Order: sequence, then structure tokens, then C-alpha cells
Amino acid sequence: MIRQARRRQERQLRKIKIVPTDFKLTTAGGLGTVLEIFDQSALAKEFRKCLPGRISHRSAGSYYMALMVMAGHVHGVEALADLAQIQEDPYLQKLFEDDVSAVRTIGDFLRDFELEHIEKLNGFLNRMARSLFSSLQLNLEEEYKPKDLLIDMDSTYHEHFGEKIEGVAWNYKNEWSIETQVGFSAQGFCHGVQMRPGNTKSGVDAASAIEKIFQDARTQLARKREGRDYFRADSAYCYQDVIRSCLKMGVHFTLTANDATTGWKKQLESEGMDWQSWVHSEATVARALVREEQLPKIEVARFFWQPGWADEKLLFPIVVKRTWVEVRDEKNQGDLFAPDTIKEKGEWDYYAVVTNFNLNEWTHQSVMEHHAKRGNAENFVKEEKYNFKLKNFPCQKLLANHAWVLLAQVAHNMIRWIAMMDQPGKPHYSKKIRNKYIFIAGRVVSHAGSITLRVMKSAYERGMKNLKESWQFSETMSAQMPSTASG
Repeated sequence: MIRQARRRQERQLRKIKIVPTDFKLTTAGGLGTVLEIFDQSALAKEFRKCLPGRISHRSAGSYYMALMVMAGHVHGVEALADLAQIQEDPYLQKLFEDDVSAVRTIGDFLRDFELEHIEKLNGFLNRMARSLFSSLQLNLEEEYKPKDLLIDMDSTYHEHFGEKIEGVAWNYKNEWSIETQVGFSAQGFCHGVQMRPGNTKSGVDAASAIEKIFQDARTQLARKREGRDYFRADSAYCYQDVIRSCLKMGVHFTLTANDATTGWKKQLESEGMDWQSWVHSEATVARALVREEQLPKIEVARFFWQPGWADEKLLFPIVVKRTWVEVRDEKNQGDLFAPDTIKEKGEWDYYAVVTNFNLNEWTHQSVMEHHAKRGNAENFVKEEKYNFKLKNFPCQKLLANHAWVLLAQVAHNMIRWIAMMDQPGKPHYSKKIRNKYIFIAGRVVSHAGSITLRVMKSAYERGMKNLKESWQFSETMSAQMPSTASG
């Protein structure tokens, strides 16, 4: 058959014979690499101090079991039972020296966690996040190096359906749930997680979490002068204890103004405001031109709020942004066949932010733009719920579930570090990172007592090699933070 006639034929896939093999194959070659670089880092030693002891001679040890739970979260398991899927992986079995614990044993390990272990693990998370932050400063190009420690705090509810799960209660949305409160840095690193009954109000006990997150070797005055530590949160955090903790730690803050706390709406009516027009960026103007849209009319101003609990010693700026919202008056339509006769009217939509920023250095607009980025924390909350399968929890005991979540956040910090090293300008979320760095097919080969993982050269160059070379942060970086063992 001539070549042209062959091309005209309908194409079909080639038939390939599938033959079972005794070769030990893995579908997650990158999973072991992530565990290895964590195990070889200075963080591993501090991580061990946070775990409950396992004294049985038959036990694999708490460190091995914690690593197995981390491996599950890096892989993306949804529940304890799903750990069985990765336990059968030959690469992990060799990595753990064939000492892989059963799922039931790991469940018992999680139930061993007491409040002291939870507090230590939260302290470790904060220290880990700071160390990874330092790693980015060391490894990234100048334009991507993080300079400020910027913490966004938010809470969320995890709806459940069982009656025996400890801590479930009805929240204000009438959901049978457990509540968590999390602090994320601007880079996406988790600095700590609080878990409480579902009827806990958002923002409760945030003050103590703030003080723990920002605690380091520096004094309050040093942090304030450096101006590198920031806190952002919504209106649930706009109350006395949070503000006092920020001031105590020398942290600059922006909080969505709570009218019940500040009475800003009533004060706004009585103040003579000096409204200034919002300056739209070139990108915003260009986008509006392309879409043939009219730029919104926005104005900003500020007045001062004196909280009653401060004995007239404190005065905080409240920056207000108002946006003109047009409303079509359908009651006075005029000619139904002439839409242009429909009357247009509108009103101002107000949004206020309480801050302790120096407004001689910050413009009103820059304060609002800074605070608007707080919404990125909600993306990380969604990341935990859906990509790390933390929408529900697997255990009945509240502390066991808290341990499960904290170990998930350790895994999250590892994946987030990979994402920042991979594309610092636009880091991917865990789903794409797993496909690129974790789910790497390979063959496990044992010979003369040594173990070798054979992977495609392209996968090794693209992922595993770069990952190991990038893992650079010295012992001295970890030593800059207080020890996790101190609680």
C-alpha cells in the first residue's frame, strides 16, 4: 500500500499487550523525596519532641507513624482508612525499612495526643513556617524574596454528620460542625491551628494565638521600629484583646471595622470627611478599556476612633472606602420600549478598616489595598478543606482530630515551600504540585543490600533533583526561634 493511501485510512490505536510483572513499582516516587528532605533537615529533631511516646517493643515509634500520616497528607488521602493505599507502596515500605504500622495502630497513635503535644506541635508549625520563610529569603531571586512577616487569620467550620464526634455543635449557620482558626502567612505557610467546638464564635482566643505567632528573639520595640510584622483579619477580630495583643507584640495591624465595637458608622455621619478620589492602576484602566467598562467611582478618607477601654490614651485611624453603586429604578421605567428612559440612581457602599499604621508613611488608598489582600487567606482555607481533604475529620476524639489537622499542616507547609521554589511569582496549589513532584512513576530495585529507585530521566531532572538541591537552610536559621520543646 502506497504511503498516501495509508494516510487516508482511519487511524486506530495500536494494540498493546498488558503483562503482569513481579517488579516493585511505585506511582509516587516524589513522595519519598519530600519525606527524606524533611527527615534530613534540622526540623526533624524538633518535630520528634512534639510527639507522644510509644513505648511498646512492637511499635514502629511515634516519629515513623507521624511521618506516615504526613505521607498520607502529601499524597492527598481523605481519611485514616486511605492510608492503607500508600502503605502498600514498595518505595515507602523500603523507606520505612518494612516497618509500616497498620491503620488501626496509627489511629491509636493519634488518640495518644494530649493538650501538651498539641501546643508543642502548634509551636513547631510556627517555627517551621519561619524556617521555610528564611529558606525563601536565601534561595529566591531578589524580586521574589519575602521581606515582611504578614499573618492573615481566619476561621472556618467543618460540617459533620455523626453524633459521637467530640466537639460537634450547632453554629450560627445551623450547621453541625467543628470550628478551626488558622493563621497563614502571605506566602501560604501555616503558623498554627486552633480547633474548638462548632458553637465557638469566630475570633475567640485569637489574641493568644497572635502573641505565640509573633514571639521570637526580638523585643516589642524592635519589631515596631523594623516595621516588618503585620497582622490582618476581618471584623470578627476587631475587638479589644486582639488590638492589645498586636500593640503588645509591636505588630502593625489592619482589621475590618466592626460597627458594634467601634461605632464607626454613626461617627462617620458626624465627621467632616475629606474624601479623596481613588487612583486606578494602569492595568485596571487598560482592562476596563478592553472590556469597554466604566471605571467605578471610589473615594477614601479617614477619621480617628478613641476606644472607650483605652482611658483616652489610644487613638486609631479608621480608613473608609466608599464605592458608588448604581441602582436601576424599575418603578419609574417610563417607556418600556425605550430602555434609555429608565432612570438611573445610586448610593454609596461603605467599607472601613481600623489600623495603627503611620498615615504619614501610608496613603489611605495603600492601607485599603494592603488590607484587601487579606482575602488570600480564604484561598488557603479552601486549599486545606478540598485539596488536603480537611472538610471532615476521621476520629471521634477532638484532640486526635486536632493532631490529624496539625500533621496535615506540616505536609501543607512542605508542599507550599515546593510551590514557592517552583514558581515564586505565581505558585501553584497542591493539586498541580502533586502531579509534577509527587506522582512520579518508578521501579524499586534491591541489590546487595542497597535500594535504588529508577525513574524517568526527564522526571528526575524536572522534579526530584531540583527539589533536593533547593532544600537549603542552615541549622542557625532554626536556632533563631525559641525551641518547640519549651512549649
